Amino acid sequence: TFSTVFSRFKGDLTQLVTGVKTIDVLEEGDKVLIAEACTHHAMSDDIGRVKIPRWMEKHTGKRLEFIVSSGPAFPEDIDEYSLILQCGGCTISRTAYMNRLEKAAEKGIPITNYGVAISYMQGVLPRIIRPFPEDLPMYLPEEDTNKDF
Repeated sequence: TFSTVFSRFKGDLTQLVTGVKTIDVLEEGDKVLIAEACTHHAMSDDIGRVKIPRWMEKHTGKRLEFIVSSGPAFPEDIDEYSLILQCGGCTISRTAYMNRLEKAAEKGIPITNYGVAISYMQGVLPRIIRPFPEDLPMYLPEEDTNKDF
């Protein structure tokens, strides 16, 4: 998907794919930070605020607490979150995007993004990341890592 290619360009696709696996181990009531880099006007069917939270709760079978942070500033205190769900970051620089990933890594908080999370919950992530086997050998089946893409 465009979102996956953009994730690889903008950030660390391996970190985002590793983080997405956390969705399966979230517990009832866990807090998930929805980190939106822009301040767009949210629509009634907003992807980050409505659709993805609904899909995550359906996927996990758990009630989760979603907290939205919007704008270029990233929250200082992220310790309370079990997962950070980052938008694609189209309105911020690669440096700003990487700073968010690094802060999450420093705190030991798993982070993923919208596109990777959607692909994962729809069961198509292995197919979506096949063009990048050099970055993700730990996720792909071994036979796929040897294919010429």
